[in-house]
Amino acid sequence: MIRSVRFENFRCLREVELALTPLTVLVGSSGTGKTSVLEGMQSRLSCEHSDYWRLDTTLQISLQWTFSNGNQVRRVLPISELDSWSMLSHSVQGLTLELAALRSDSPLSRTTVLSSTGDNLAGVFASLMPHEREAVVEQLRRLLPHVGDVGLQQTGPRAQQLRFRDRWQPNLWFTPWQVADSVLLLLAFLVLPYQMPLPDVLTLDEPERGLPPRLLGEVVGLLRRLSIGAPGVPPVQVLIATHSFELLEHVQQEEVRLLSRSPEDGSVRVGSTMQEAQGWRGRSSEPS
Repeated sequence: MIRSVRFENFRCLREVELALTPLTVLVGSSGTGKTSVLEGMQSRLSCEHSDYWRLDTTLQISLQWTFSNGNQVRRVLPISELDSWSMLSHSVQGLTLELAALRSDSPLSRTTVLSSTGDNLAGVFASLMPHEREAVVEQLRRLLPHVGDVGLQQTGPRAQQLRFRDRWQPNLWFTPWQVADSVLLLLAFLVLPYQMPLPDVLTLDEPERGLPPRLLGEVVGLLRRLSIGAPGVPPVQVLIATHSFELLEHVQQEEVRLLSRSPEDGSVRVGSTMQEAQGWRGRSSEPS
């Protein structure tokens, strides 16, 4: 597990050290660096959108990971070389799920890892073993009782699409474009533990989008179980960036990191207590 990561001159993260837990939740207003942290954790980093790229190409970027066994890995390199560097063999899966992508057809070819937007969800579901599909569908039915079953239909010579059966009318099937957003999002979260291979780190940008508040606790619980692991299944460290006040109700105090910007110089600051996060919630709730 990664215990901490330090950023220097990466986008708005001029000099930031972030302690990580098995499940870490980043909160804060827009523009406070949450997405930059997620991008900095990716297995391949890109300076394409870096604020510093436009300012000074002689700047160096430093990223340092501290692992649970005490080992540290640090890389310092010119910003022009950042796009060709990868974080050793530590695999990172970054997800920013998009509803249009989740609803799209998938190629018939076997795929066992969900893409960053989820546009291959049908293919990942198709690759599951029969007992894994049954387990995923059973969990989906528990959370959304109106869903009776999930199936697949070939829509072209090389394409397939998900189908969803109505619980009370077994002959009635819906396409992904006819079901609620929560059905697609939950299915995407439920297949994550069955990916092959599992990543070492999973980052999620605003996983609450499209989900009703009543389901946020279920999603956080699923991600926490993923971060703990199971017999024969290694844990996956999870890093979430969120704007959701409701999601904070389902996390533990030590899992929260509040990101803010200094009014003096714009530097990113990190707070690590639930009281600070609740204070941010109160300030964010004030009328503008």
